[in-house]
Amino acid sequence: MESQGIIIRPAKPSDLEAVWWLWKDIMDQKIYYPYDDSYSREDIEKLWIHMGNTIRVAVLDDKVVGAYILHPNQPGYGKHIVNAAYMVDTKIRGKGIGSLLCADSIETSKKEGYRGMQFNFVVSTNRGAIKVWQDHGFEIIGTIPGGFHHFEKGYVDALIFFKSLI
Repeated sequence: MESQGIIIRPAKPSDLEAVWWLWKDIMDQKIYYPYDDSYSREDIEKLWIHMGNTIRVAVLDDKVVGAYILHPNQPGYGKHIVNAAYMVDTKIRGKGIGSLLCADSIETSKKEGYRGMQFNFVVSTNRGAIKVWQDHGFEIIGTIPGGFHHFEKGYVDALIFFKSLI
């Protein structure tokens, strides 16, 4: 997929270092994901950033500026629903990269045979992500009251989003 000079393509093993640094920058902000300082790089690589998961990257001028990772939301009888993590370089947000990644992830998930996408834990103060997910047809199917301890705002809700892919 290509738009506005941004190319979205499958990640190569050589891209994983850049994906890690995107992830770390976002984690260090303490406002988007529940992973805190107790999670090492090794922990995150076991969970998310490895070639066993589907990883696609957004590239602009030969630099990885965004990525998403897909894997089954649950094992066994729940593996037909996909879960995802998205990250965009914080220095160039607002250029529609998140929306491009979302659109690509929906198409990739369909191609991989998933029947739905679920985001288990979207922080309610992450207005940009919420707008992107809703613009792409995701619906809020649940709220976890006070589910996220926001670094600056204290306890805020976490939202669960779903989109059928059939």
